Amino acid sequence: MNKAVIFVALTLLMGLGQAQGTVYKLRVSEWSCALNTSGAMVARGTVVNQSGQTLNNVRINLRVTDKEVTTVNGVPNRRVYGTNSAPIAVRSLANGASSRFEVQVKPSQTRNVQCQIWFRSPDMVQIPTRVPGQ
Repeated sequence: MNKAVIFVALTLLMGLGQAQGTVYKLRVSEWSCALNTSGAMVARGTVVNQSGQTLNNVRINLRVTDKEVTTVNGVPNRRVYGTNSAPIAVRSLANGASSRFEVQVKPSQTRNVQCQIWFRSPDMVQIPTRVPGQ
């Protein structure tokens, strides 16, 4: 009986330990987001595949939101002023390889906003990504 309890406790602890550390499959090495002359927000940069496998059909997603968080009924909320996605430059991104990306959206507001980016593919809804400054 004691061995079973110890086994279950160790299994739970190991599971909790694994859940604590996020394994990033992509890393953004550099990126910027700025308003261009036509009034569109443009996010561009470089992403590196750290997944251990080739990732296909990866898309960059951009969302332009309020810089400040408001609270609605106790739930944090950001207003979204525009969102768009685009394929990254390399269609089949091998492990360890990098690719340029660029996506733009014409937001409904351009003052006091911030850019949020993330990546997805048909195989994964959202690919865990380390993005500096976000």
